Amino acid sequence: MKFKMSDKSLFAMLLRSPWWVSFVLMLAVALAAGALLPDAYKTVGMLGAFPFFVVGVMAAWRQRHAISADRVEALTEQARSMAWPEFSKRLAQAFRQQGFEVSSLPNGPADFQLEKNGRLTLVSAKRWKAANVGVEWVNELLSARDKHEAAACSLVSLGRIGPSAMALVQAQGVEIVDAQGIAHCLIISEPKP
Repeated sequence: MKFKMSDKSLFAMLLRSPWWVSFVLMLAVALAAGALLPDAYKTVGMLGAFPFFVVGVMAAWRQRHAISADRVEALTEQARSMAWPEFSKRLAQAFRQQGFEVSSLPNGPADFQLEKNGRLTLVSAKRWKAANVGVEWVNELLSARDKHEAAACSLVSLGRIGPSAMALVQAQGVEIVDAQGIAHCLIISEPKP
């Protein structure tokens, strides 16, 4: 039996928060226990802060390569200002940096075919600037995935994903490369001096 933590639990929220929040809570619990508990229970009470330390370390580990919100916003604006040839070149370079063999698909809903360890992934990226992602776009990508017998597909978009499209994405396991993912791709594909 596999246990899953509720998304609304304190520890789940702390894992999504900046790492230092857990350490502040740890310190607050330890100080409160040290100040308020009788001498016989102070040590045990202060050890009650240990789970916050563990969550803080886990959050710090997960966030070690996270891109700041300001940097994501700047890179998002950079992506919006690019023309397709430049954006596609940077995206293909980022995929290669991640170990994929990249092939361009000139026509159709998918723009790239990625291969790694014999596994094919189709990527739709040409409409990355579109304000909204609709069901039609997702259906076209899923049809292309079936046609090419790919194992997975990804949709690159800075736009808002509508509720119907999101339901389809989740049901079909389509990976979304959003602003954070696009920022990551632009960082790893930056030309080296």
